[in-house]
Amino acid sequence: MPNTGDTTRYIIRAVEDGPALAAFIAAIRANPAVKVVDAIGPKEQPHTAVVETDAATAGQLEQSFRFSNQLMIEPDRPLSLFDGAQPH
Repeated sequence: MPNTGDTTRYIIRAVEDGPALAAFIAAIRANPAVKVVDAIGPKEQPHTAVVETDAATAGQLEQSFRFSNQLMIEPDRPLSLFDGAQPH
């Protein structure tokens, strides 16, 4: 993947159980614009993947996922225990 410094992490998850995400991960490994950081779930059939890519590629993936209705993509956002609220 060309390192322009403009990459962001995204979560890709399967809409339903099935082989769609495993097939996507196998196919996307050949794409230098997308780096698979982690796959969550059983090795043969993960349910969630964390990938690193640029916004344009993420947008293209989102468009292709809309037509298949098997996968979803969203930015990976840090979790917060207090949802940003300040303790008193």
